[in-house]
Amino acid sequence: MNSRTATPDSPLAGIRVIDLGTLLPGPVCALHLAWLGADVLKVEPPGGEPGRHLYDGAFFDSYNRGKRSVELDLKRDEGRERLLDIARSADVVVENFRPGVADRLGVGADMLRTLNPRLVYCAISGFGRGSRETAPAHDLNFLARSGALALPTTWSGQGRRSTRPAMPVADLGGAAMAVQAILAALIKRSRTGVGATLEIAMQEVMLHWLTWRAPAQERGDDAAWTRYLEPANDIYETGDGRAIAIGAIEPRLWRALVNALSEEGFVFPAGSEEWDWRKRRAQAAVLADILSRAFASRGMAQWIERLEQAGVPADPLLTPSEALADPWLSERGMVAADGWLRPPLPGVGDLAPAPVLNSDHMAVQSGKVWL
Repeated sequence: MNSRTATPDSPLAGIRVIDLGTLLPGPVCALHLAWLGADVLKVEPPGGEPGRHLYDGAFFDSYNRGKRSVELDLKRDEGRERLLDIARSADVVVENFRPGVADRLGVGADMLRTLNPRLVYCAISGFGRGSRETAPAHDLNFLARSGALALPTTWSGQGRRSTRPAMPVADLGGAAMAVQAILAALIKRSRTGVGATLEIAMQEVMLHWLTWRAPAQERGDDAAWTRYLEPANDIYETGDGRAIAIGAIEPRLWRALVNALSEEGFVFPAGSEEWDWRKRRAQAAVLADILSRAFASRGMAQWIERLEQAGVPADPLLTPSEALADPWLSERGMVAADGWLRPPLPGVGDLAPAPVLNSDHMAVQSGKVWL
């Protein structure tokens, strides 16, 4: 069953991927390889991977498009041997078991790369090998341990308490970093003929993304890395119960914001249009109060129109359905023929829907696994 529309000139045409992943990190990584033209075979446990049955299958349908499916019980000799046969002719394996699980099943990196030295084996996990390798965790746990959730998030009237992100940042970030590592390993293999064993720990990805904290800590200034949080760079409720995001950080943009609101009758402290971020932070409570009252006086659309005229970065807080209805997506070519969104990557085509469980068992049994 051909579940993709890759062409010979797709960036990863001819690359064969085994997806052993479940839920998000592994499947998202393999999905992006499929978007780039790889032939992805999803190996699922009996009954299908857990994502098929979670949240009405929304995760599964989204993150397994363009793949094929075979059901193998890796705890049984027959299933394990079948996977070993497939791996002999594969280019990439992606999995997100806890460290050590794949080895205990007999399908870990050492085993598979002994059979196929050209194989790029990528293991995505929460903490990687070490003292926390068996700790149970999900996306929110990685964000909590990274320090990200302890950071203040806003100066506005919503308060400064830690906020849970609306997207699974660690899962998606780990998948993105895994794709980078796999592509780099494939490039190196083209020179050396040798594959690689890659380990991506989502906790490390989150810490890496907080690298900008390091200079502040080295200076002994714990608050320095929160300086981008100020009244000029915040979210405010509007008079119609919606909200608006303001990004007037640079002096010229802050000046434009103050001047625009002053023209609408809102009074700022004398000379405040020339305040830099230090002074704005020092007077955050005063400025946030003025801005909050100003934006609460009109509806979101009215403020967007007014601030766009003034050249101030101002955007509505859209709902997901509103964002997906934005004509800009079609303008940028992100909308595929069936209405799904392509990733912002070069050379991607359309993908078929997520596969029916075990839809490719006949191809696997016949030995004609790959397209």
